[in-house]
Amino acid sequence: MKKIINYKTAVSLSLFLLGILTLFHVGILMGILFFDFVPLGFLWGGKMKSVSQLLNFEIVSVLTSSIFFFLLLIKSKWLNLPRLSGISKIAMWVICALFLVNTIGNLIATNAVEKWFGVATGLLSFLFLRIAIEKN
Repeated sequence: MKKIINYKTAVSLSLFLLGILTLFHVGILMGILFFDFVPLGFLWGGKMKSVSQLLNFEIVSVLTSSIFFFLLLIKSKWLNLPRLSGISKIAMWVICALFLVNTIGNLIATNAVEKWFGVATGLLSFLFLRIAIEKN
């Protein structure tokens, strides 16, 4: 796997994709809060029943993506927080698994938009696997 993509490229691409993902969720939050735009049928597999439920899920998504971003910065040593380096190593494996499960969910969704997100989450799972196997 190390020959397929190098560590620095995997980190950079992961940070970029996590940034885009976070901006996507922030955009949804802004649409809900400021523009009364609620795409219930296009998000979360169309399973959301109310605006408040979607709002809660989107807040959790923004927080989760931000935490993943922060942990990746620690793992890659872009943030020097040695006390959290052990947690960041384990977190890369956990994040890889979470994105893998998310990919499966996206691919079996009935919504075409969700299926396309399966490509992004699959790529993120692969990238986090590459990052996780790196020894610092």
